[in-house]
Amino acid sequence: MQETNKVLEDPLKEKNVLPLFAQKLSINHFSPTQFSYPDASWLFRYLVLNQEQRRKYLLPNSAMKAGIAVGNVLQNCLADTIWKLNSARKLSPVKWTKLKKEESLQEELEKFKDYEPQDEKDRSKHIKFIEELPTVVFNGFKALEEIGVATPVICEEQISITNDRTGNFFSCSLPVVGRTDFIFGNTSVPGEEPGGQSSHRHLPSFPEKVIEIKTKWSKLGKVKKNGERSFIRTSPPATPSFNHLIQCACYAAYYDFKVPVYLVYLTENGYKVFTSNNAAGLTVEGLKNNFQIMMNVFRRREKILAANEDKSKEEIIKGAIELIDPMFDHPWCWLNMPDEILREAKEMWSMH
Repeated sequence: MQETNKVLEDPLKEKNVLPLFAQKLSINHFSPTQFSYPDASWLFRYLVLNQEQRRKYLLPNSAMKAGIAVGNVLQNCLADTIWKLNSARKLSPVKWTKLKKEESLQEELEKFKDYEPQDEKDRSKHIKFIEELPTVVFNGFKALEEIGVATPVICEEQISITNDRTGNFFSCSLPVVGRTDFIFGNTSVPGEEPGGQSSHRHLPSFPEKVIEIKTKWSKLGKVKKNGERSFIRTSPPATPSFNHLIQCACYAAYYDFKVPVYLVYLTENGYKVFTSNNAAGLTVEGLKNNFQIMMNVFRRREKILAANEDKSKEEIIKGAIELIDPMFDHPWCWLNMPDEILREAKEMWSMH
């Protein structure tokens, strides 16, 4: 592996002056992951908790760790370049020496085995996912071969979407940041403004396709008479997740909606590749609509925070809480938080 000289600046340190509310709250970007949380959960996770607290309290689980392992194997074996944090804690592209499939799989399996589950249910999943992981990886290679691997293969590149890149599609003060699983190929496409007019804006060289990988794992079933936990095998979904389509729309917007985005689901039972041919959300129109939906949410959050930006951080958050339903009955966004942290969140909303 050889690190190149190109370095991507931290999107949290944009040269442009951040709005006052962002400076006071120590935020300077949005992401598709942030979009996936309702306003209240997002506010608590990203404005009340700091990064150290998020790492301490919002712990990973076996499904997340298994998904990371699958992605690592696929990238280690196919990538020509992988973007990684360097010694200065900045992302930069690394020229990658491809690993053999069995070698990379074994390496990632050992890492996954070292993961310490959070509770007994997570422990049962961990044991089961160790068994499933090789088959899921195999299905990943099959899916990417079906799509058609084209060189160069670039993985984990961080993209930052701002007004100068998306023009009328972008209407927020903060950039939207994401990282691509796979970029295949490289072509040069001149930029155009809406309406087909030539653009003088700087655009990157365009890839042939962008691929987003998602994994799904067997679900916990009933406890057997012998005390062992049964599992229900999961098949690829019939339709893609809306939040995953939003993520794909973010990548599409970065390339002016000129590059096809593939959304791939991997399970032990097989794989499913969604494209513009079988998912309306991956057509140009669908991607643009979903990107605008994401931007509407971020713009609303900015307006809520900006309403009190002349006040202290605590008062900005207090003012936002008065306008946002906490949705503590949401099916998943408050799950897996430690009791003391959840109590803190409920106390904050109970005061208003």
